[in-house]
Amino acid sequence: MRLKISEIVKAAGGKLLCGDGNTVVTAFSTDSRTVKTGVMFVPIRGEKTDAHVYIDSVFENGAAATFTDHEIPLREQPVVLVNDCRAALQKTAAYYRSQFELPIVGVTGSVGKTTAKEMIAQALTARFNVLKTAGNQNSQVGVPQTVFGLKKEHTAAVVEMGVSMPGEMARIAAVVKPTFAVITNIGVSHIEYMKTRENILAEKLHIADYLPEDGILFVNGDDDLLPALKDSCRRKVVTFGLGPLCDWRATGLNEADKGTFFTCVSRSGEKLEMFVPAAGLHNVRNALCSMAVARSLGVPAEEAVRAIAAYKAPAMRQQVFELNGLVIIDDSYNASPDSMRSALDVLMTVRASGQRVAVLADMLELGEYARQGHWEVGRYAREKGVDRLLGIGPLSKDIVAGYGSEKAEWFASNQEAAARLRELLQAGDAVLVKGSRGMKTDEIVSALKAETSE
Repeated sequence: MRLKISEIVKAAGGKLLCGDGNTVVTAFSTDSRTVKTGVMFVPIRGEKTDAHVYIDSVFENGAAATFTDHEIPLREQPVVLVNDCRAALQKTAAYYRSQFELPIVGVTGSVGKTTAKEMIAQALTARFNVLKTAGNQNSQVGVPQTVFGLKKEHTAAVVEMGVSMPGEMARIAAVVKPTFAVITNIGVSHIEYMKTRENILAEKLHIADYLPEDGILFVNGDDDLLPALKDSCRRKVVTFGLGPLCDWRATGLNEADKGTFFTCVSRSGEKLEMFVPAAGLHNVRNALCSMAVARSLGVPAEEAVRAIAAYKAPAMRQQVFELNGLVIIDDSYNASPDSMRSALDVLMTVRASGQRVAVLADMLELGEYARQGHWEVGRYAREKGVDRLLGIGPLSKDIVAGYGSEKAEWFASNQEAAARLRELLQAGDAVLVKGSRGMKTDEIVSALKAETSE
């Protein structure tokens, strides 16, 4: 990426307070610790820290320029005055995006965005040079950073687009302007701020604001709210799922150790034998979605099938592996009631000769739904036949209560839970580890790895 300060000033609607408008910027950063030569600093006002206090230090480290939302002392380097630094970053990214003509797939949903993004990108690699969101950089800052990664050699992009507050999707949709869009599901993640699932749907539907006339919105046909978009959306809607009315559906499912074999059937008459190397029905839906997107972009069916069969799960997202006779499902990246149920389904499908143990930590940002959501997850674990359950964190007390058995135990910390696992687990057991990112349940997976390697 190369943008002149004069271009940035115009794109952001700002004013150059000082410095040379011909200065070239090669990257943007909101983290003062990563700023170096060629980088423009974007100081964000946070709840605890106003990053404007780091402007002097970033220039000492070689920053090319900085935004600011107020007058600051003049200097030799360019300083661009704007009303809001985050909005300025987004506007600049939107300008940069306008310089590219290529298919861009925007991906959103309450859960499973990252996995869907990864699998769609994998399918498209059969014929495209694909830019994809790194990790889960799907935020108001992360999405612009992904867009700045576009290069002339890219022929397609898959951009993960997440929201937590009302109004956020409209802003990042204006940056990405996706030509195709995907909604994986409508759950209760961030319901603390959105209040209802219907509000969550309305917010996420803004991903389609900039779809061109020939653009397509791909939605989960098994979700209770999404199929109705076929009648209400201004653009073509294509459904994927297990139901008989889906445009792309799966039949003849045969679950294996580390994935599922199935027949993919399209409304247009295509019938493809597929394997998705990731456990769970939600990953069958991800594979169907990936196939639907790939075929819409002209990827030959056989090539898309082979690409999806080569998919590898991202770190901490339902990675299934074996260690000294244990089957470990590392799904520690994040959690919501919907993804908890999906993960418990996976736990019950992996091959294990011993007990199945669920280690479940708090789910955050559920607001008034927190107690009910946690209790329902515990009850679901009991109904599915989970042999033992370990809850971690204050909210998970309701998971333990929902399970309703002495085989469910509660712990205040990951360390205490890991110690209990060392006592419980034996060769042949399967253990699922999952919780919201703030609970850092990856510490438990690391402890299990350390234990089994000794």
